[in-house]
Amino acid sequence: MYNWRLRPKALFALCLCVASACSILRAQDPSLPDQSQTDALTVAAPQPPQSAYHGFINDLVSPKAALATVPGTILDQIHPFPVEWGGGTRAVEKRAASLYAQFVIGDFLERGVCAIDHESTHYTRLGASGFFPRFAHVVVDTVVARRPDGSRMPAYSMMANDYGSWAIATLWCPRSLRTPGSILEWGTGNVGVRAGGNLIREFWPDVKSLFRKK
Repeated sequence: MYNWRLRPKALFALCLCVASACSILRAQDPSLPDQSQTDALTVAAPQPPQSAYHGFINDLVSPKAALATVPGTILDQIHPFPVEWGGGTRAVEKRAASLYAQFVIGDFLERGVCAIDHESTHYTRLGASGFFPRFAHVVVDTVVARRPDGSRMPAYSMMANDYGSWAIATLWCPRSLRTPGSILEWGTGNVGVRAGGNLIREFWPDVKSLFRKK
């Protein structure tokens, strides 16, 4: 899912740059309250547990599916990745089909695990607080889920999505990618992209509010 073929270190650097820029812009707006003492892990009430199939059919043809497929296909074609698939129209079709299949498999795995252990992976903004508490909240909520009673647990469903979807995808990828190292590398890349998405969810409303005031 969301496998844009960027290595984890590059993803982390990208996320850090975006967050830093958002923080600077927010600091320049005196109308926003400064509540840096807010607990970094204070969140709203947890969302209800997700159903294994609730929304799955709608996800098959959705902006979410397009975001998971189109940008990655373009980047993979430019690189190219995998090299064995070469270039041309046929290669574009293979890459698009592979990424879309990963999205569908990952979405199904995530929903299935949520149905079993009743975890909620819905990201909730921390909102008004300092940059570092909010950044910590983004990192934690990328790998931690909530139970129905509000307690926390490892986000097994998201790990199943990020690593499981790539592990299954190696079955139709070139043999050079069918290794534990490949699964670890690209699965971790998926985790990084998920963190980047949460980073945008956390800070983008602040950026929009600055533009509305101009």
